[in-house]
Amino acid sequence: MSFKKKILMSGLVLASLSLHGHAFAESQVQSVIDESYVQPDYVLGYSLSDSQKQETLNLLNYQEGKDTNLKTLDTSHYAKIMDVADDSSLRLYSSVKIEKLGASKTLTVSILTPENITKVTEDMYRNAAVTLGIQHATIQVASPIPVTGESALAGIYYSLEENGANVSDESKALAQEELNALSDINAENQGKEGYDADKLNVALTDIKSAIAEANKDLSKEDIQKIVEDTLDHYNLRSSMSENQVTLIVNFAVNLSNSGVISNSDFVNTLGDLKDSIVSKADGTFKGIDVNFDANKAMEQGKGIWQQIVDFFKNLIG
Repeated sequence: MSFKKKILMSGLVLASLSLHGHAFAESQVQSVIDESYVQPDYVLGYSLSDSQKQETLNLLNYQEGKDTNLKTLDTSHYAKIMDVADDSSLRLYSSVKIEKLGASKTLTVSILTPENITKVTEDMYRNAAVTLGIQHATIQVASPIPVTGESALAGIYYSLEENGANVSDESKALAQEELNALSDINAENQGKEGYDADKLNVALTDIKSAIAEANKDLSKEDIQKIVEDTLDHYNLRSSMSENQVTLIVNFAVNLSNSGVISNSDFVNTLGDLKDSIVSKADGTFKGIDVNFDANKAMEQGKGIWQQIVDFFKNLIG
């Protein structure tokens, strides 16, 4: 074999190992849940008083003497996970319970105290959990007092890492960026005509799927078009500001440059999440084709534009 061929083969082998490494790193999160969560895992917020802890454990159906995996997310762990300064003034109240599910089950999130989780919805948690690499599990969130609910995601990270999962900083940052973008957009658009949280969550599953299926072969302009076409398809674009669209575009660009999309089960899990949201949406998607393919729409758009360019080229001669 020639020297050039040896170099080429070595490069191909290294590229293959790199791709498999990304896939393993992400799917390993689910493997840890399947193997280590024999009992449910509970993570309480550090700021809860003793009475609030008991109230929260009751909400999460903690069974003393049977359930042994009980943790507390303190400010130092929170700061490390979220890459922020450790500040004693941080207040952490939202708490989580994570249980494993069979491989045929869909990822579920239940907010047990919806009156006290004021900014994040169940499907926002689910979208972020998929980005973390969770494919099938049951997650419950509760708080005894009104809070935004954003720190619950840090509780999920903490649980996974304490049980041996390799949650990359990249995955954590993306999931947090996604949750922040969705919750901010939802809070700003409450009551606005044309806006719907279910449609936004479904649109995001389509955007993430399109980016994963494109396999990183996308420019920023391509991603911008995918986002805008998808929002248009679900009749969301007119109710959203340019800044809100930019939040989603920035997240999508970061996702396209990450190893998260190399997980072979990523698109399938997103499909399950999308089907679940649509099925419980009570007619919200009536008249909308939920089998929208953002990549196909983008390629068709490119084809039409090329036809226009070719027409004028021929006209000019």
